[in-house]
Amino acid sequence: MSTLLDLPRFIEDAPVAGAFSAQRSGTHPAVVFDNVGKVFSGRTGTQAALANVRLDVARGEVFGIIGRSGAGKSTLLRLVNGLEKPTSGGVRVNGVSVGELDERALAGLRRRIGMVFQHFNLLSAKTVRENIALPLRIAGAPKAAIDAKVDALLELVGLTAKRNAYPASLSGGQKQRVGIARGLVHTPDLLLCDEATSALDPETTQSILALLRDINRRLGLTILLITHEMEVIREVCDTVAVLERGEVAETGAVWRIFGDPQHDATRALLRTLVHDLPADLSARVRPLSDIPHGDAQILLDVRFNGANGEPDLGGLAQALGVEGGKVNFVHGGIDRIQGHAQGRLVVTAQLKSGTGDAESIHTQIATLVNGARRYANYVEVLGYV
Repeated sequence: MSTLLDLPRFIEDAPVAGAFSAQRSGTHPAVVFDNVGKVFSGRTGTQAALANVRLDVARGEVFGIIGRSGAGKSTLLRLVNGLEKPTSGGVRVNGVSVGELDERALAGLRRRIGMVFQHFNLLSAKTVRENIALPLRIAGAPKAAIDAKVDALLELVGLTAKRNAYPASLSGGQKQRVGIARGLVHTPDLLLCDEATSALDPETTQSILALLRDINRRLGLTILLITHEMEVIREVCDTVAVLERGEVAETGAVWRIFGDPQHDATRALLRTLVHDLPADLSARVRPLSDIPHGDAQILLDVRFNGANGEPDLGGLAQALGVEGGKVNFVHGGIDRIQGHAQGRLVVTAQLKSGTGDAESIHTQIATLVNGARRYANYVEVLGYV
């Protein structure tokens, strides 16, 4: 049986097929947003949805676009397949300027751009097989070719046993697998995912993200994904762009953005993933101004951004355990993102007992902080316990 990659495209649209196909194997980006702006006009006046957006989506990567509600994510995605046209600037897909295409050429371009929706958009009266096959039937593909293509896609998304089931009998994850298969039916070069996991539970979300990553690796497919969930970006994306009020707040490799966010919008989005102090520990923290002249444990916030290799926790403990003082790792954790270890640890370090004056106390604290900074990217004194 033919594999998915062996199966042909159907009903090429001549005006755009040649240009698009010729660009497909090039080294330029798959998608370019060139100083894009988008303004909507309504009864109450105009509203800028996007402004000065400059982004390059590399061929074969999973590129995530994240932002809070109203940041302009969906508008940006709709510019790629021509559902919206930019007010200024331009969007190029595999070297083709989307805004300059006529309706016929735009239809041809869209056949090479798959789409996966948040709410699946399946036809309830058609089986799984019929839902996947529908775009090919509309395109006029031969029945034998349709059958071969649909069988390959069903195997790819793990739904061969559900080929004759109707959407009502499927779980949310299974419905989204059908949606992904339908998005791949024309063997696209680019797959657009519009909040593809936001309607799913966490376990199902993980399985769908694993499927998207597998498709990306096996088919070399470029995926442009929008989401409001940083967990999704962490799990599946290579590069991320953070949108804030229609502009790019920052962009870069996922591990760099997670490890060292530069913009307030990014830090706000990451806050759900930060290991905040648990209530019992937070209630015990006291400000340094109240520190007693005697035994005390300093509470330190220690962070690793992944830029300097593996965290040396042994070295950190030794640096904080001055003259045999006790060191405890009381909260936090280390994650791995794109092969980089990063995270946050909350640590207690014991001051020398019998300290008699404030100057000595602050000297000890400075020594602890300076020692920790040799092993971490960020160190802050939270107080004492």
